[in-house]
Amino acid sequence: MSRFGDRTGFLRASFRWLPRLMLLCLAGMGNAHAQGTDRNASFETAAKQALLLDFETRTILFERNADQSIHPAGLVKIMTAALAFRELKEGRLRLEQDMIASTDAWRRGGAVAGGPNMLITPNKVVKVGELLTGLVVGSANDAAIVLAENISGTEARFTEAMNAHARDLGLGNTRFANATGLGPGENQRTTLRDMVNLSAYLIENYPESYAIFAQRDMPFGRNRQQSRNPLLTMEIGADGLLTGTTPAGTHQLVGSAMQEGRRLIVAVAGLETVQERALEARKLLEWGFRRFELRSLFPAGTRVGEATVYGGASGFVPLKVAEDLRLPVLRASQNQASLRIAYRGPVLAPIAEGQAIAKLEIHVENRVIRTVPLVAAEAVPKGSVLARAQDAALELSRQGFLKAFRWLGEKIGFGSRAPVEPAAPTRPQASAG
Repeated sequence: MSRFGDRTGFLRASFRWLPRLMLLCLAGMGNAHAQGTDRNASFETAAKQALLLDFETRTILFERNADQSIHPAGLVKIMTAALAFRELKEGRLRLEQDMIASTDAWRRGGAVAGGPNMLITPNKVVKVGELLTGLVVGSANDAAIVLAENISGTEARFTEAMNAHARDLGLGNTRFANATGLGPGENQRTTLRDMVNLSAYLIENYPESYAIFAQRDMPFGRNRQQSRNPLLTMEIGADGLLTGTTPAGTHQLVGSAMQEGRRLIVAVAGLETVQERALEARKLLEWGFRRFELRSLFPAGTRVGEATVYGGASGFVPLKVAEDLRLPVLRASQNQASLRIAYRGPVLAPIAEGQAIAKLEIHVENRVIRTVPLVAAEAVPKGSVLARAQDAALELSRQGFLKAFRWLGEKIGFGSRAPVEPAAPTRPQASAG
């Protein structure tokens, strides 16, 4: 078939897809996921906010109000730990290094303040390793302040570093006011999604330091203090992270557990008692391990579709997944995952092999559970002058079709909201078991 014939065939195919494109736009309007709803209604929880993440695939298994702003309370110390772990990894800090406790750290975070602490007194010399243990096992406020002051000079400068790191990590709904989480919430806010993403970053980038979170107790004077993380004693594979209690008296937790090589991260908030907090977090973890299993969809390099090319020697560029693609799916479920390729096209030539072109959206039960990048499986050089002229004519036809589609949408009641411009059609949706 000639190159021109191939492209006119594609143009005819695009008009055959008109009913499906209209349905796609209508579905997008009618089924938009509203904030504050459950991502998966098959699980019931008393938590006002909740999120469950599959760590390996970064797939959300359950969420409720995960983007709702909350007071971070003791969860702030996850970021305090992350900055301390970074100092260790980059060699600016050593576990055996001594730090001196200030009077302010004792007054605001020590035993006299009444919150979680490790009995630090003014001018006491404490090793970094002990402070980190106090921070992540006992959620000690005095340990957080001593670490902040010794790392950055003042807690205020350390807090600036916390907020800068949050911005670098894309935690756009998080703002820290100190290293402890103490105080009212006007200047410090977060969401469970941000806290789970921060925890995933910490686990992935500082595995050796993260192991401290698994300690079940720590020295406390002549006695031992139990970890404030109730999941550690439940024999469910839990190995971190932290809890918090807000000024309003509600309780929250971010935890992680591994079973048979799979790691899940759970977060719950808005619970009335510490017992309820522990129960709801455990229920979510057990549900996630019991109901979901990892299945392989495509090995790295698998070609999954094509994207339209403008001005190239070929009218299409094949698309492939760059890495092995695995997905958590409900055990014994007959529901299939539908796959949709999304991109802005046609893609301008030349195209290099491995160039990021599109995204593969994985839909289960009418919701996107994961999005992965797709890259060009082969290079596409620029086409001849005649080929580029043909492409220009086809693109003008496509733009005319889109304008007509928008006009039709307004006439039949889409309202003032214009449909999203669809990418140039790819092959029909695929499905995976």
